[in-house]
Amino acid sequence: MDQDEVRVLATAEFTRRMRAGKPRGGFRLDDWQISEPYETQVRGLRGTERLLVVDFVPRVEARARGHFKLSVAVDPGTGGADMLR
Repeated sequence: MDQDEVRVLATAEFTRRMRAGKPRGGFRLDDWQISEPYETQVRGLRGTERLLVVDFVPRVEARARGHFKLSVAVDPGTGGADMLR
């Protein structure tokens, strides 16, 4: 799985989560900067795994509304993506 595929999967999961329960037009992906994927160890229910992580950092306007950095982990073997806490 290449870097572009990881970014697409992470962005899809991030967008799905952020739009849940919001009125139409209440979430704008343009308000966020998307990092390059990086590999790190993530501890979860299945123990510690090496996953690719993409960070979503708010731009200045979004930061003023109280947003903060959010991260999505992608399993390069399965393509599964999930928001990190």
